[in-house]
Amino acid sequence: MRVEKFVWDLTYACPLQCVHCYSESGRRPARTPSPELVARIADVIIASGARRVSMSGGEPLLVRGWDEAARRMRDAGLHVSVFTSGWLVDEAAARTLAGCASSVTVSMDGATESTHDRIRGRRGSFLRARAALGLLARVKREREAAGASCYALTTDYTVVRSNAGEVDAFVADVTRAFPGLDEVRFGMAVPEGPAAEEDFVARELLTDDEMHALHDARGRLAALAAEGVRVSVTDMRYYIPYSPYGGPGAAIAHIEPDGQLRAFGVYEAKVGNVVDEPFEAVWERALAWRRDPFVMERIASIASIRDWARAARELDRRFGSDADRKRIALRVLKSPPRPVAEAARGLDAA
Repeated sequence: MRVEKFVWDLTYACPLQCVHCYSESGRRPARTPSPELVARIADVIIASGARRVSMSGGEPLLVRGWDEAARRMRDAGLHVSVFTSGWLVDEAAARTLAGCASSVTVSMDGATESTHDRIRGRRGSFLRARAALGLLARVKREREAAGASCYALTTDYTVVRSNAGEVDAFVADVTRAFPGLDEVRFGMAVPEGPAAEEDFVARELLTDDEMHALHDARGRLAALAAEGVRVSVTDMRYYIPYSPYGGPGAAIAHIEPDGQLRAFGVYEAKVGNVVDEPFEAVWERALAWRRDPFVMERIASIASIRDWARAARELDRRFGSDADRKRIALRVLKSPPRPVAEAARGLDAA
C-alpha cells in the first residue's frame, strides 16, 4: 500500500494543553527536532511520492525550519497543510504561511471564550485564535486582490459533549466575522490519548447517538454559514484500522517529531525511525502491525465509541514504550465539562 498522506507532528511543545489532545502536547517532553532533522524528514516525505502532508504538533510554528520544510515540500508538488492554535500567529507568521502553505487551519473549540479556553487549557487562547484568523484572512484578501496565490483558510472544531451546544453559533459567527475563510470543519474528539481514558469517555466523549446527530447536522450547519463558506463534518472513525470507515486512514503515515513512525494514526505503537532506515522498510512494519492478531482482535471488537476507547487503551498500554506507559499512568481529566444534558442540547436542535 502506497502512502497517500503524511501527518507530521513537528513537536510536542505547545502553548496550550487541550483536554482531548491525542499527543498530550504541552505536558510531555517536546522532542523538538533540529532544523537539520526537520530537513531530513521533509526529504523522506518528498521521496515517498505522497501527495499531501499535514504539519501539526504541538504547535508547528515553534519549530525552527518549519517554513523552509513546508516550502520545499510544496515546491515538490505536495499539498501542505499547517495546523496551528493561532497563539503564535502575527503579521510576519501570516505572510510566511502565505509563501509556503497550501492551506492553514486554526483550531477553535467553542463559540464562547469560556468554553474554548477551558477545553484548550489556557486563558486568552480564544482571543489569540480569533486574532490569528483575522490576520490570516486579511493577508489572504490582500494577496488575492494583488493577483497572488494564497493558502486556503479553514478552522477546525473538535466536538466534545461540553461544546456541542455551541456549534450553530460558531458557524454563524466565524463565517461572517472573517471574510476570506473558506471552510469550517467539525469532527468528534477521537478516543485516543487522554480522550480514551474512562473519565473522559464518561464526561466528554460523544456517545454513538451524539456522533450520528453531529453527522446529521451537516445540512443545518451549512445553512447557517455565510455565502461561499463550506461547512463539513468529518467521520473520525477513519482512525479505526480496517474498519468500514478506515479507507482514508489506511494510507496515512504518522511521523513523530524525532522521525519515529507510528504504526497507525494516533495510536502509541512505533515501528522505527524514518531517518535511520529506508522508509519503505518502516512502512512495511507499520502495515504488519495492523495485521498483528492482537491488534485485529481488538479492532474487531469495536461496535461502539466506548468500545473504540477501550480498544485504544488496550493497544496503547500493550504497544507503547516504557515512557508512553508512564505518561499514560499520570493522565487526568483536568477540566470537568458542563452537565451533559446542557452540553449536548445543540446536537439535538431541529
